[in-house]
Amino acid sequence: MRMTKLIFATILAFGLAGLFGASLQAQDTTPSSGTVMKDMNPQMEQMHAQMEQMRTQMVQLQALMKDAMDKMAAADAAMKAHMETEQASMKSQMALQQAVIDHLQTMNDHMQAMASRMTMMPEAMDMNKKAGSKTKKDKGMTDDQK
Repeated sequence: MRMTKLIFATILAFGLAGLFGASLQAQDTTPSSGTVMKDMNPQMEQMHAQMEQMRTQMVQLQALMKDAMDKMAAADAAMKAHMETEQASMKSQMALQQAVIDHLQTMNDHMQAMASRMTMMPEAMDMNKKAGSKTKKDKGMTDDQK
């Protein structure tokens, strides 16, 4: 217990000595107020010039950022218009393809209906063939007679 108190007191003493020593050093380094003002005037002017330069750079940066944001907004609007055009084109293309498919289906249905009618009337086909061959012979005769 006695050892703990001794260590605590030593740490406290070093802490106070460091704190007191630091404040003494700060007092030693501060020059008189008249010389401080003379020495600080060029530094103040330099800092003022740096602040103005930073302000100018900030204004330029803000202008660049605004310009970039405006360009991005215009690019977004153009992209949106392009996408809408592409979507409309795709819809139109799909409608055209569907119309072609419907037309082909109608033609297929019509051809199947005609084929089924033809199979139902085999005798009529035979008659047409016979009548067609006679007509060709008749035509041949009429050409020869002229």
